[in-house]
Amino acid sequence: MSIKRNVCVTTLAITATTAGFQAQAQEDLVRPLSDWNYEDIYEAGGIRADRLMDAEVFGDNQEEIGSVENVLITQDNKIAAIIAQVGGFWDIGDTHVLVPWEEVELHEDGVMIPVTEDNADEYGLFASDEYITKQELSQTQQVEDDLETGPGIWKLTDLLDDYATVGEAIGYGYIDNMLFSREGEVQAVIVEPDSDYGAGTYAYPFYGYGYGWAPGYPAYSLQYDADEVGEMESFDYERYEDLLEE
Repeated sequence: MSIKRNVCVTTLAITATTAGFQAQAQEDLVRPLSDWNYEDIYEAGGIRADRLMDAEVFGDNQEEIGSVENVLITQDNKIAAIIAQVGGFWDIGDTHVLVPWEEVELHEDGVMIPVTEDNADEYGLFASDEYITKQELSQTQQVEDDLETGPGIWKLTDLLDDYATVGEAIGYGYIDNMLFSREGEVQAVIVEPDSDYGAGTYAYPFYGYGYGWAPGYPAYSLQYDADEVGEMESFDYERYEDLLEE
């Protein structure tokens, strides 16, 4: 009996130590805002989430075939795929397709995907459970809010417009936008603060899984204190070259 008890105590001690190391490692990975500025982002340019979400979708023949409905993102903060509604004029009618990001090309007026009337089934939402958990077919139309994603994947709509907090869950504002590189990596999260923090929008490093946030959470923690965010300069969209022109 005492041996079992000692084993349990030892296991708990190891678990607690591991958790402590993970917490410390997480804290070490949070970039100090004193080392953060917008110049690298301005210089690199990229893709605004709000424009990607509103982007028109074109087929290989350069004809418009639909629009982007949602964006799927991995737990290491990279775009995995887009969900688009296409084919209103095809015999199959309106349908949602899932296209891996590596098959998406930026088009001068939106994005281009290799989906046609003949191969649309190959890009079905449930063609692979790597991205989306299969549900009742009646729910497949609710791609913006209710469609469940697979392990380690979250939807852009899981974060946009969520409440943003600082410090010990102090209300700060709302998630207004995100910025992505051409390769689909998250560059920053854009927050519009409440009036108590002044006017403007501000860009911050993004910390997702493993930092007290997961899809479905009602608020996102910026990982900084109120006095730190108060020293930020407003983000200037005019200096950011968006690869998807308005």
